[in-house]
Formats: sequence, structure tokens, C-alpha cells
Amino acid sequence: MKRPVLLLFFLLGAWSCGTVFMWQTAIQNFSVAEAVASSDHEGLEAAAGGLAPDSLREVVRYQASEVNRLFFTGWAWVQLGLAALSFALAWVSRSGRALLVLVGAMLLITLGLAVYVVPETVRLGRLMDFAADGSQPQVESMFWTLHHAYTSVDMLKFVMGLVAVVIACRRATSSPAPA
Repeated sequence: MKRPVLLLFFLLGAWSCGTVFMWQTAIQNFSVAEAVASSDHEGLEAAAGGLAPDSLREVVRYQASEVNRLFFTGWAWVQLGLAALSFALAWVSRSGRALLVLVGAMLLITLGLAVYVVPETVRLGRLMDFAADGSQPQVESMFWTLHHAYTSVDMLKFVMGLVAVVIACRRATSSPAPA
């Protein structure tokens, strides 16, 4: 198997693992926030300075949101690097047009997420922080549209990455070994 293909396998694997990690992180951050907000730990009550339960919940959910924003912003740029390197390796490995088109599409998706969807979702999310539910229907609607778009496209990109691995593997194992 050629080195560019091995490196491509590694990058696609790292990218896939990072994606699954980010999905899990986003879910867990809010689960932990809810657990903290509903905790009856005496130290928490003292540290919260007498905040009402709803106020404490709002504060810890805000913190979870900020952590998710930080992680997803950073991950968007890491993915862009992984996508560019993967595309270059798909090109250099000469593993076929299907792989190149697939990884190229993943690169374009990643670019769109990194330069528009993630920053705009972060911006809209911050506008919604501490606002009364339903007080900003247009902002909320656009936020959730982008959130669902990100989730759907990210899942599609993940599946595309798995298909790219299969294509690259088939091409690498079907080519004759060097003499």
C-alpha cells in the first residue's frame, strides 16, 4: 500500500473519531449542566450564593453553551486542515476520480461549515443567551435551522468519510504490489 493512501486512511480515521467525539461532547455538556443545576450538593448551594434554581440552571447551561461554542469553532478549523490534507493525499495517491470527488465534496462541506454555519450559529446562540423563550422568534428559527443543517450535513460528511475509506481501501488492495 502506498504511503499517501496510508496517510489518507489515518487522516480520515482521525477525522471520523474527532467527529464522533464532538457529537458526544455536545450532548454531554448539556447533560452535565442539567445534573449540576439539579444537584443538591451543599457546597454548590453555598458557591451559587443563593441563586434560585432556575437562575443556576441558566448559568450552567450558558457555560455549557460557551464550551460547545469554543469546541465547535476550534473543531471547524481543525476539520478544514484535515479536509485539505485529505484532498491533497487523495490527489497524490491517484486512487481514482470517485475518491477525489468524495473527499473534495467533504472539503467543500467543511469549508461551508467553518466559514458560515459555525460562526453564524455561535453568533445567534449568543443573542439567545439569557433571552426569554420566544422573545426572538426570527433569531431562534434561524439558529435552529443552522443547528439542524450542521447536524445533518455533518452526519452526511461522516458517512462520506467512511465511504472514502472503503474506496481507498479497495483501490489500494486491488493495485498490484511493487516488485
